[in-house]
Amino acid sequence: MNQSQFDQLVEEICAVTVTDPEAPLVDLGVDSLHTVALLMAVEERFDVEIDPEVLAEPALTSPAGLWRSVQEKLSGAAPTKAGN
Repeated sequence: MNQSQFDQLVEEICAVTVTDPEAPLVDLGVDSLHTVALLMAVEERFDVEIDPEVLAEPALTSPAGLWRSVQEKLSGAAPTKAGN
C-alpha cells in the first residue's frame, strides 16, 4: 500500500476527500466517530495496534502522519515525530 491508497482508505471510512495528505484529519472534516472507525479499520487491515493518543501528536493527525505511524508499526519501529 502507498500513501495514495491509504488516502483512499481514509476517504472510504471517513466519507471525506483527501486533497492534501498532510492536512490534519479535522481540517478534512473527520469527526471523532470517524476517527475511531478509521483507527479500528487501520488496526484490522494492517494487524497493528495504534494507541488513540497517537492522534494527540500534531505530526500524526494527518492521513500522511497516520500512514507513517502504520509503516513504523509494521517495521517494528516506534512512531517518530515528523522532521526527526
